[in-house]
Amino acid sequence: MTVRAEADSVRVVACAGEFDQDTVGLLQATCDREATSAKLLVIDVKNVTFADSSFLNTLIRLRNAHPLAVAGPLPDQLHACSI
Repeated sequence: MTVRAEADSVRVVACAGEFDQDTVGLLQATCDREATSAKLLVIDVKNVTFADSSFLNTLIRLRNAHPLAVAGPLPDQLHACSI
């Protein structure tokens, strides 16, 4: 994951690789840290190669706690989900 600051206090968290119950903790911690100074978190998922339900649950928890947008294009397993 990488984080970049954009204009208007937007933080983009670019995810890459696989996300499952063993790896989503880093995503959650990164987003929680960045949300303290961001008006909007953007989760860029275009380079995610695998995401299980723990990744989706993390996105839902983040959305419930912070202003959040998901950027893509979305991997196939995220197309059917409405976040």
